[in-house]
Amino acid sequence: MSQLLHIDAGYKQWIQALSLRYRRNQIKASIRVNSEMLRLYWSVGKDIAERQFDNKYGSHFYENLSKDLVAALNIKKGVSPTNLKYTKYFYNLYSPLSENRRQPADDLNDAIYRQPAEELDLLFCIPWTHHQKIIDKVQGDSQTIRK
Repeated sequence: MSQLLHIDAGYKQWIQALSLRYRRNQIKASIRVNSEMLRLYWSVGKDIAERQFDNKYGSHFYENLSKDLVAALNIKKGVSPTNLKYTKYFYNLYSPLSENRRQPADDLNDAIYRQPAEELDLLFCIPWTHHQKIIDKVQGDSQTIRK
């Protein structure tokens, strides 16, 4: 511990406050990183679902895609065949939230009413592993995921 910390109470309080601000900003940064990764996963899942790549290129599509991304990006984390399948499931499960839908006029005046885009934004605040667990739980109940 530094000499100033032992001597000056004001300095000690400042260090504590600075540490707290530092930790809060670390958390904010990790939340933003998570959100951006989820948006990427959403777009990858959307590409696969809309273009039906997994149907066109046979049963090894996800393995090949994974290998190609590992080679192109020189990374190993986040592009496993399983994770890439989850991107499609993620998009298929939640894509109905991004569609425009009619709401009764009363809902427009409701204080807790949310636009579909706002609902979608909330999805990008949830950690990826939580989404994977949700997908695993609803997999047998939702035909949307397997499309």
